[in-house]
Amino acid sequence: MIAPVAAPIDFAAPWMLLLLPLALLPFMPRRDDTLPFSWAAWLPPDRAGRVLGWVSRAAAALAMAAIVVGLAQPGRIHLEAHRTGRGAETLILMDRSGSMNGVMASKGANATGDAKNTVARAALDEFVNGRPNDRFAFMMFGINPMLAVPFTYDHAVIRAAIGSTQIGRGMPDTQLGRGLLAAIGQFDGLPWTGHRAIVMVSDGGAKLSDTERTLIAEGLARNRIALYFVFLRSSFYGAKLDVAAREGSASPEADLHRFFLSLGTPYRLYEAGDPGAMTAAMNEIDRQQSFPVSFVEQLPRQDRSGICFAVALAACAVLLAARALQVRSWA
Repeated sequence: MIAPVAAPIDFAAPWMLLLLPLALLPFMPRRDDTLPFSWAAWLPPDRAGRVLGWVSRAAAALAMAAIVVGLAQPGRIHLEAHRTGRGAETLILMDRSGSMNGVMASKGANATGDAKNTVARAALDEFVNGRPNDRFAFMMFGINPMLAVPFTYDHAVIRAAIGSTQIGRGMPDTQLGRGLLAAIGQFDGLPWTGHRAIVMVSDGGAKLSDTERTLIAEGLARNRIALYFVFLRSSFYGAKLDVAAREGSASPEADLHRFFLSLGTPYRLYEAGDPGAMTAAMNEIDRQQSFPVSFVEQLPRQDRSGICFAVALAACAVLLAARALQVRSWA
């Protein structure tokens, strides 16, 4: 539900209002409005003509005033919309390293299938499209994190940013720690308005330093963020990441999973080896992140000059109609 908050009218070009006195010109007497007649006393009373004359003058004045006000570009700034519903404040953190261009869960060097980036884009696009009440942000990471879209209700922009990840080959390295810390930093200073989550989509882990581990744990706890790790499997073979972590595997992915399990904040792992598993993972996150939310959204300036020009057009139409009824000559 959206409840807009009223804001005062402002003008982008207020100096144009200096021309408003020109709207008084139609009320000044003009010689071309008179017709010669031998004796005015012979003329019958013309109440309809007088009314029509005043209507035409008022229409002309209104048209001129509306045009001047329209040129001043009236509008509203500092608009706010209070949104309530069920959803969350979600940041999508997507791996943009070159390995994401590889085939998902391939069985060999010559395997064919969908690239991990392609599968992730399709699932994330559907995820965003199905959550109208969420406020989203989108960030990519590789060598360095890159914020593509800050938190917004404009889901079309988020989906466009997700679609843009198909451009280029990707970055040569995966600095997951930097990316996750940058994602956590996007929540710093934001008022608490509802449930918060980071959906991290990646095909590999990374070695985190002790400093990064401490900062990640503190940041997630400070901002009360739930972390979802969607792990895109690069190989068909090998144990599941959850099993490998329990068996003490030394792989970066298993070590990363063990660290996330040690956090005092909510954390869930999803492994996807094919497009169906990726979609199922995003659907499960969708079901879990359904909480009452309340946001105050800052809206862009709304220009109202179109209304003024529409009023001027209507006044001109009235003026033309009155002109057509006016007697131009006794002949």
